[in-house]
Amino acid sequence: RVREKGEGEKGEPPEWEPGAYRVEARVVVVAGGPMGTVPLLLRSGFGDRLPALGRGFTCHPAFILAALHPEPITNDVGHPKSYYLDRAEEEGYVLETCMYFPFTTAKNLTGFGPHHREMMKGYPRMQQILVLACDERVPENRIEADRRGRPVVRYRFTQAVIGRLTAAARRSAEIFFAAGAERVHSPLADPPILGRRERYSLRERIRAEHFVPGKTTVSAAHLMGGCAMGRGPEDSVTDARGRVHGVPWLRVADASLFPDSVEINPYLTVMALADRTAEGVLEELGG
Repeated sequence: RVREKGEGEKGEPPEWEPGAYRVEARVVVVAGGPMGTVPLLLRSGFGDRLPALGRGFTCHPAFILAALHPEPITNDVGHPKSYYLDRAEEEGYVLETCMYFPFTTAKNLTGFGPHHREMMKGYPRMQQILVLACDERVPENRIEADRRGRPVVRYRFTQAVIGRLTAAARRSAEIFFAAGAERVHSPLADPPILGRRERYSLRERIRAEHFVPGKTTVSAAHLMGGCAMGRGPEDSVTDARGRVHGVPWLRVADASLFPDSVEINPYLTVMALADRTAEGVLEELGG
């Protein structure tokens, strides 16, 4: 928890034994990411005064498509994320070349049984594309804290996001077959294996209605939001410098500051926001 210092309280000793401590500081900067910062502020009692705390969570929903080529291509050697297709502005998705270790690949492939085994046996001949959809801020998509203070995510896929995942899966399958793939595994096809003869009927085989949460394997690529920047506490948690509304000694410096999802990998933006927060602290403290 973080809170204001009580009258007469003192700091802690220079040598720390295991246990719980209270730390005195002029300014506290929280940088635990959405899954760390939001629950910390909720546990600290800021939820009542900041109704937007935890809301507007976005995550760039993602999954992989895998293809089997006739000959081994050793795609697991080298630097796999070397190319990408940016359709974020036009169609709301990004495609990236990728390749994961066998365990991660097996976990990410949708389905079980013979189809799954067939794909994994062809690992040396496998090529993968990571599909990443751009999702927008939805107030109902949020991070909460359970009774023990642990983070709980409430996230519902909108039809717009499902449509982007579907379009991206079709485009990925087109790329695979154009490169000579014999089979393509798509999470939004039922059954998930597409043969080469089906390359001309991808719109019929890869469809939005095949997206079933809990059955379709989806990951959260980039966690953003929950402590959105804004003008006031009615619809945001911090100002543009990461200062928590109404709490002058408390700052946020991580991806939870995002008021909405971005259309690119957010790591540079996260670093820029952290720098901005740090500069504000230095200016105010005269460092």
